[in-house]
Amino acid sequence: MSTTSHTPRNGRPADDSLVLDTRSLGRTPGAVSQVTRAERLAEAIGVELIRLPAGSEVSLDLLLTCVEEGVLVTGHVSGVASVECARCLGEFTAPVEVELTEMYAYPGAAAADAAESDDVRLLDGDLLDLEPALVDAFGLDFPLAPTCTDYGREECVDPATPRPDGVSGEEGGRIDPRWAGLAEKFGMGDTAGEDRG
Repeated sequence: MSTTSHTPRNGRPADDSLVLDTRSLGRTPGAVSQVTRAERLAEAIGVELIRLPAGSEVSLDLLLTCVEEGVLVTGHVSGVASVECARCLGEFTAPVEVELTEMYAYPGAAAADAAESDDVRLLDGDLLDLEPALVDAFGLDFPLAPTCTDYGREECVDPATPRPDGVSGEEGGRIDPRWAGLAEKFGMGDTAGEDRG
């Protein structure tokens, strides 16, 4: 007897790590299934400055609940993002986590009409594709211009990089080199140097 792998209409195979099989729930409202596992991303999620790289691992801690119109997915997904600081251009990694509350409607159910507005996603038979929800959730959570200090660091990876107030993170009185010419012209000098003298 041969087994045929079901392929969702979006072209993602059923054995894709982020495609969840909901058959164990049946269609009995109130039935629940816990999904707690680690999976590797086939494709990167995010943008150039901050992303979960392709091949990186994400931890799924989800509860699938059968409701009358489909399957409700709630819980957390976490991973380690690669970040490039928009201020100092230094690179580092940081733990990231998003909370999910996503409704997946059965095809033909009344709730499926809302799928056009992205408030509700569609099940493909018994399969639930988690990737688009993760792309949206992390996309909304990630800052457009991430900095080292956004992720718990006291200063930039490169401490010589001036902070937004124009002072280097290395020495409190040091003048931003971009303004050094003006500082010299108006006799401000190197305040750090004045402290030494």
